Amino acid sequence: MPMRNRGEIIRLMLEEAQVPYEVEVFGFKDWEEGVKETTPQGKCPVLRDYDGQGNDLGQEGAITRFLAGELGLDGKDSMERAHIDSLYCLWFSTMRNNGVSHDGKEFSVASLVDANCSEREGRPTYQETFRLNELDKAGRSLLILDYFEEQLGKSEGPYLMGAQPCYLDFGLFYILFELSEPSNVPDFASKFDLPLLGEFVKAVEARPQINSYLKSARRMPRYQRDKSGLSLYTYVEGKWSPAL
Repeated sequence: MPMRNRGEIIRLMLEEAQVPYEVEVFGFKDWEEGVKETTPQGKCPVLRDYDGQGNDLGQEGAITRFLAGELGLDGKDSMERAHIDSLYCLWFSTMRNNGVSHDGKEFSVASLVDANCSEREGRPTYQETFRLNELDKAGRSLLILDYFEEQLGKSEGPYLMGAQPCYLDFGLFYILFELSEPSNVPDFASKFDLPLLGEFVKAVEARPQINSYLKSARRMPRYQRDKSGLSLYTYVEGKWSPAL
């Protein structure tokens, strides 16, 4: 559908690899009246004819991992691939709210807009926090931001695995890019004491193919989120995203 959502990590990977692709865009009425029936599991996104034999591949995670392998974005060896996969699973269950929403109870950009927080050293860590906890959405969102800040600290940088990006870098990037929009928390790196994540966003944004894509009409439009985190599906202006 004409929004960033579940297909954004996939498009960023294809753009980085300079692989030509076509996007099949449809509205909800078309989805209801027939397009849904043409998908493997009745869900989007779908990679059409992924095997050259006319078969389609469904599920965001499956498409992401498949393309990562085909495009050389899944790590240099089996050990690194396993590590990236582990981080991807964590990213998906938290920052992607298990694929249900980009703004939910585990991670919410909207909740961070007015969040007050302490220095990072004074905040609980993801590792020590139990699944059942009393943190609000902003607190849970900071848990995973702090975790990826820590991961970058273990890397030689500027990316999660070092000098070259992997597929997860693009997933982490587009969510942080939304967080840094002028209407959200453009100073998130200083406000939340996340300097490495701030530099990470700059590094990915500066990659020539990514920068070209971000400024192009190829990118899906940005849509508004209510303060509650509810997706309003109203297009809004953003960085390199014109008002519609």
